[in-house]
Amino acid sequence: MKIAKLSVLRPIAMSMVIVLMLILGAVSMRSMTVDLFPELTFPIVAVTTTYEGAGPEEIENLISSPIENAMGTLPNVESVTSISRTGGSLVLVAFTWGTNMDFAALDMRERIDAVRDFLPPGAQLPRVLRFNPSDLPIVQLAITDPSGEMVKAKRLAEEEIEPELNSVDGIASISVEGGAESEVRVTLDPNTLSSFGISIDQLQQIIASENLNLPGGALTDQNQDLPIRITGEYASITDIKTLPIPNSKGIIQLDQLGEVKETLQPTTQLSYLNGEPAVGMSILKQSGSNTVTVANDINKKLEEIKETLPEGVEIKPIFDQSQFIEQSIRAVASNMILGSLLAALVLYFFLRNLRSTLIILFSIPLSIVTTFIFMYFSGQTLNLLTLGGLALGIGMMVDNATVILENIYRLRQKGYSLKDAAIEGTSEVGPAIIASTLTTVIVFLPIVFVDGLAAQLFKPLALVVSFSLLASLFTALIIVPLFSSLLLKVNNKSSRFEERFSTFSLWYRNLLYKALQHPKKTISLVLLLLVASLFGTPFIGKEFLPQQDQSFISMTARLPDGSSLDATYDVMEEIDERLKGIEEIDLSFVTVGGTDNFSVSAGTQLNRSNYSILLVPLSERNRADTEVGDEIRELISDIPGVEISISSGDSGFSQNPVSLSITGPDLDTLKDMADQTITLLSDIEGIREPSSNYTEGNPEIVVDIDRVKASQFGVGSAQIASAVSSATRGVVASRMAREGEELDIRLTIEDTYTSSIQDLETLLISTPTGENIPLQAVATVTRGQGPSQITRTDRLREITVNADIVNRDLGSVVEDIEKTLKENVYIPTKQYKITIGGQDEQMNDAFFKLGGALALAVVLVYMVMAAQFESYYYPFIIMFSVPLTIIGIIIGLLVTFQPLGVGSLVGMLILTGIVVNNAIVFVDYVNLLKKDGNSTVEAILIAGPTRIRPILMTTLTTILGLIPLTLGIGEGMEIQQPMAIVIVFGLSFATLITLVLIPVLYYLLDQFKEKRQAKKMEKVEL
Repeated sequence: MKIAKLSVLRPIAMSMVIVLMLILGAVSMRSMTVDLFPELTFPIVAVTTTYEGAGPEEIENLISSPIENAMGTLPNVESVTSISRTGGSLVLVAFTWGTNMDFAALDMRERIDAVRDFLPPGAQLPRVLRFNPSDLPIVQLAITDPSGEMVKAKRLAEEEIEPELNSVDGIASISVEGGAESEVRVTLDPNTLSSFGISIDQLQQIIASENLNLPGGALTDQNQDLPIRITGEYASITDIKTLPIPNSKGIIQLDQLGEVKETLQPTTQLSYLNGEPAVGMSILKQSGSNTVTVANDINKKLEEIKETLPEGVEIKPIFDQSQFIEQSIRAVASNMILGSLLAALVLYFFLRNLRSTLIILFSIPLSIVTTFIFMYFSGQTLNLLTLGGLALGIGMMVDNATVILENIYRLRQKGYSLKDAAIEGTSEVGPAIIASTLTTVIVFLPIVFVDGLAAQLFKPLALVVSFSLLASLFTALIIVPLFSSLLLKVNNKSSRFEERFSTFSLWYRNLLYKALQHPKKTISLVLLLLVASLFGTPFIGKEFLPQQDQSFISMTARLPDGSSLDATYDVMEEIDERLKGIEEIDLSFVTVGGTDNFSVSAGTQLNRSNYSILLVPLSERNRADTEVGDEIRELISDIPGVEISISSGDSGFSQNPVSLSITGPDLDTLKDMADQTITLLSDIEGIREPSSNYTEGNPEIVVDIDRVKASQFGVGSAQIASAVSSATRGVVASRMAREGEELDIRLTIEDTYTSSIQDLETLLISTPTGENIPLQAVATVTRGQGPSQITRTDRLREITVNADIVNRDLGSVVEDIEKTLKENVYIPTKQYKITIGGQDEQMNDAFFKLGGALALAVVLVYMVMAAQFESYYYPFIIMFSVPLTIIGIIIGLLVTFQPLGVGSLVGMLILTGIVVNNAIVFVDYVNLLKKDGNSTVEAILIAGPTRIRPILMTTLTTILGLIPLTLGIGEGMEIQQPMAIVIVFGLSFATLITLVLIPVLYYLLDQFKEKRQAKKMEKVEL
């Protein structure tokens, strides 16, 4: 080929090009962003709103419903789900894949602006949050103080540590959880207030109006224009205690109405590290910034901060995503090096020539460097999938170079000069190499048209594999001929290996001859093997994405709704005690109350404890995170009244393994169906912790206002609600600034007046006439039960049943679920439905789309070959290599106990492109021999022994290059492993069968073609 000729004749110019590429590649690699996964855009947007003190039903009617109505009119909306719970609303809007989420979020904000005037006073303005796995914290820290003074610890976190960390480039936001804050609390006696004729509202207004610094105009004095500032802000608690309060009897000090003291704010969230009080910090990075660089900069800054901390105060990392990334990247890199060395050993084994091996070895880093250049300019990041694509490409990178080098080597043995052998050897197999590379690259084109999570994950991998193959093509056509013309040295002496390989080639020639003599038997035997392998299909499970051991376990312990923070804390202490016996646990950080850091939520959940459990590194333990999680389940399963949910190996973007959506109009019926479903799921093998998002109800106190009686006293519902709220929760009247901090001034009623229903009934309500009446005079106070959470999807009431899976594949579990529900669950009417969602829905969607991409890839591969051979006969023969991969794929998945998943399907896609390469090289050489005057049988019998060496070499280099990935050595290899298994086993079996079947099919179709031409000739003669 002309390019090869140019590279051979211009070695100095080409050497300069190589040096330039190495420099450019090194710069590109250093400039690329390092992350765990490619940046994903999820078509889900959350709208969160808080409304303090409101119950789920009020939240549903006043907040969730108006927002739902507004969101439902947006274009490309797939579903709208609302979750209404005490104190907050969460509305999740799911769009169709492919929607421009920037414009969608903008549209949502416009719709919210239109409805915010209809929201009740006091409700927080709704916030629009995009859901993205990259928005999860990259680093989580715990700050502990041995003195146990959490006020100081939180102040230290907010005022010293957070500002220092904010100076680190790439940090988007830092949130502080747990700890405690001080406030000035004024505890009042209603009877005392009544005796002086003062209400809480009046007291609030007085305290707020006195706590002001105001401008008082200006004064000219001695030719100076001086501004007047009137200072009235409280400087100390004494100022508040001595505040004069006018009343019907004169003026008294505030401390005469109640106790004024500095204390801790009431909290709904507590944080602990290994059982000790702690303050948590979650750090999010900016979109597009380098996770590893940002995390390393954070750690450097923390080392500086630690030197300035008070004695005994410690900052401990709970979670550092960069550590897993670095471990995973090191594992991929080592697998790439190991794969390259194994490939080099194959080359040396076949060629027995050190210089030839070194030529190929040098072509690998050059191809990798070229790939990095392509990756940088296409905007790719260094992550598990792109580096996995590079690792997948390592074995295939040397294929092209191997075929060309082997051909050059063969011509040198025939007596060609170095330059002539390099030029002629490249020109001879160059077209076949280009065609085989294009067939591999073209299979990734259909992924461009696929949407969904699987496509977003594997598009970068497909691009990198394509880049690596194109880079290897460049290296094979230009660099290998260049170095061969300068360095290649031929061993003309016949070695023992050559003698043995000649014997093997002769055996293969005899096998080919026998197969050509009995073509029907050969085809029948292959078909029998194919059918036999298909019987193994029912024994292969299915999954969406494999779990990854990130040495991290997330756990939630939930008590019955209505449980107090103290009750949740007591359970946490018991769980902590039981976890101490597990050796694999390094750190345990728990947040009692509130919500966890890894989910979008709203409202208060005092009955929840969220655990972030950090395990020792994988290299230091013998059990996987799922096994440790199973032991935790067993240890705490007997704690009464506690529901445990454990998640391990989560990639951050998969849904629940098992998720059943039960929809219908009546909530009681839905509850019965959900209870029945949970009972049935508990008996299915492999399912853990089935639970629903519906609970029996939240204990509540109902104040039913008698409007007739209330109107007689001149009070309204709003005034009564305000009085009850002020008595039970207190009211913040103002804030006091002191030494750089601000303390709330909270007015509360003594606990003795709100400790029971009877006390609440005697709560005094002020009337416009100055009279104080008990609450029971205008309302009835009773104890009741309300829903703790109300969930609706597309305006239909919904209960979701979720479960985890352990030691079983998703497909088998879902089959058992479908069968069990069909036989045992009673569905009253067509209005009620049970739908299986979660990972099963994601899996089916991915299988359907990738299956279509696979079918289109087969068509595209055929079209490329048809263009290359300028015939539809020969590509048709070669395409028989593709179904033969099924034999190896099924055997590989069965032997390795690997379920069929998205990774396996992508492996099949890659396999479709590379499995035809050997057949292309074989058929191309047969055609070349036929042009020289050989018959079909002679050409096949010559081409077989001649091409057996490069075919075996390229196959073994690909297979051995993928062996480290197949074994899943190192952290983060779980996603690449299924792809590698499919390629290794599929290519192995397909190659062995192809070496015999393709020649037989070529012979039969060539005979058919000749007979057809003979008939045409007869018709012409007639």
